Amino acid sequence: MIYIKAPAKINLSLDVISKRDDGYHNIKTLMMMTSLGDDMRFSLADKVDIKPQFDFPLEENLIFKAYLKLKEYVNKDLPFEVVIDKKIPIAAGLAGGTSNGAAVFYGLNDLYDLKLDKKILTNLAKSLGADFTYMMTGGVCIASGVGDQLEMLDDIKLQNVLLVNPGIQISTPYVYNNIKIKDDRINFTEVYKGLKDIDIERLNRYMGNSMEEVVFKDYSLIKNIKDKMRSFDAASLMSGSGSTVFGIFQNDKDLKLAFDIFKEQYNLCYKVEAGGEHGSF
Repeated sequence: MIYIKAPAKINLSLDVISKRDDGYHNIKTLMMMTSLGDDMRFSLADKVDIKPQFDFPLEENLIFKAYLKLKEYVNKDLPFEVVIDKKIPIAAGLAGGTSNGAAVFYGLNDLYDLKLDKKILTNLAKSLGADFTYMMTGGVCIASGVGDQLEMLDDIKLQNVLLVNPGIQISTPYVYNNIKIKDDRINFTEVYKGLKDIDIERLNRYMGNSMEEVVFKDYSLIKNIKDKMRSFDAASLMSGSGSTVFGIFQNDKDLKLAFDIFKEQYNLCYKVEAGGEHGSF
């Protein structure tokens, strides 16, 4: 049996820069992994068996897509059973599905002793979606292009982070289809400085997410969570295409106060840490 923790990521800022001729968008985003993750246990089996079952078709599951991609590459079947203790909310801007898919590449590589190196696995994974490049790599980095070009940064450790998810599932394609590209760009240098110093004022001044405008228009509740988070002296932003909102706090006292309040209203509320150490498969 192979045990893997598939971590959730957060976007500390996300800038949608332009729409490409191929229909995708050029972005720039600063990401890091969190201590929140799905526990996945892989074992040999006669067929692919994912437990528990998801409420969407198997063919759309990135776990199954990763299995097919690896099976095609090694030219032999790789049946497995995976039991998932699902902790990352679905369609929440935390890349939970992609993280599960990334875990399959590493899990089956170990389970079947395929001896494929990380570069090969990452190249296979990236064809399933731009987010895979980062989720297969981890660390603290800036991703650009469609999210597949990574610039690794010196590690940052955030010890007091709160994630609040209102239970709303957001369609990433819908957000991209409705986004309006603006001329103003996010200053990632200032964001990175703010993260290193845990400078709440600087972070709230410079952090940004181009997807918030679309999501907040349809779901004012998510904006309210962000505003309320900032009232607790946190640096706050929506992660990815939502609906999760994160808050960065200077100390655990402020974090606990906010957690206790949010937990009264939202079940999907997590006190986590973030940084490069949480992103290694």
